Amino acid sequence: MPPSPTASRPPHWIVRAHWVMRSISFVNAFAFFSLHLAGRGYAAWVWLLLTLQFLVYPHLIYRRACHAENSQRAELQNLVLDCFLVAIWVSATGFPLWITFTLLISTAINNAISQGYRGIFLAFGAFGLGSLLGIGIGGFQFVPEDNPWITGLCVFGLSWYLLGIGRIAHTRALLLRAVRENLKQREQELRQANESLQQQLSENLALQRNLHEQANRDALTGLFNRRYLIDTFERELARCSRQGQPLCLMLIDVDHFKQVNDGHGHQIGDLVLQELGRLLAREARQQDVACRFGGEEFVMLLPGLPESAAHERAEQWRQGFSDLGQARDDLPGPLSLSIGVALFPAHGADPETLLRVADQALYKAKTGGRNRVVVHARTESATAMPAPQPVAG
Repeated sequence: MPPSPTASRPPHWIVRAHWVMRSISFVNAFAFFSLHLAGRGYAAWVWLLLTLQFLVYPHLIYRRACHAENSQRAELQNLVLDCFLVAIWVSATGFPLWITFTLLISTAINNAISQGYRGIFLAFGAFGLGSLLGIGIGGFQFVPEDNPWITGLCVFGLSWYLLGIGRIAHTRALLLRAVRENLKQREQELRQANESLQQQLSENLALQRNLHEQANRDALTGLFNRRYLIDTFERELARCSRQGQPLCLMLIDVDHFKQVNDGHGHQIGDLVLQELGRLLAREARQQDVACRFGGEEFVMLLPGLPESAAHERAEQWRQGFSDLGQARDDLPGPLSLSIGVALFPAHGADPETLLRVADQALYKAKTGGRNRVVVHARTESATAMPAPQPVAG
């Protein structure tokens, strides 16, 4: 027959602790009653019951608690049963003073430790019922004990019992302290692990943002790249369409950039592109999108900007770049820009159309002498200085 589920489960620690204390205490109680009953002419069956009660009974109820479904609850019932049974013995033997006091206090302490005030009430209640039953069986008799051996043995037994309870309490306190310190250490380890995880997650998020930013940024100028423009253009068009706002697209090209590279080297050419990128980013609004479209060509996407304001803004960038070339000794001069401008919805309703007409406007700016702004479908353009003869770039 397979063992029951509770048979393999270890009993609650309180069951074993009480078994040890009960076994030793009941041996003392057996000695108390043996001294008290000696020479009083009690029958043999009384001595047999005494032996069963105080020498066998502790082990029987220990086995009962171990095999119970809830060992702790079974042991609490055993404690109340202890009070009831020892009360029968003390009442049936005439309430010997020291034996009665020692057994009542010992069993009450056990219940108090396990259940507090409720345990005390249960202990005294069970002791009272047991006393009544003992009186009912053997009649009421009161035989205070003045045997010095019993008195000494009771004092010793009660003292030992209280010291044993104190030792158990000390052991449990040390164990509880160790458990608390272990829990505290585990909590600290978990907190550190959580902080490490949070830091790692933050680093991962920062790395993801950095990678995403790098994927959308031009390495040389720091502006957005062509890929980002393609991803953003459609969204900005849809938003401006919903809100009934214009959208300005500028194609910006550095004039004669090939000559800069050929005459001054690619390092100076890169510096020119970087300074243009800084100029566009510095004077852009928060909602504007500044991109390097490729090579020496840049794109500005300006939501909500009407044609007149767009033309004025383009002129500011053209003039600012020209002034930069004159003010900086490390930049080759003169520097100039050609800018082609297209607007939604006047010149197109999709990115492809707007890019095409802006490129046409840029071509007109180039062929018209460079260093100028041309808005698509305008017959006049703003020119800051006489244009040189057409060359590549």
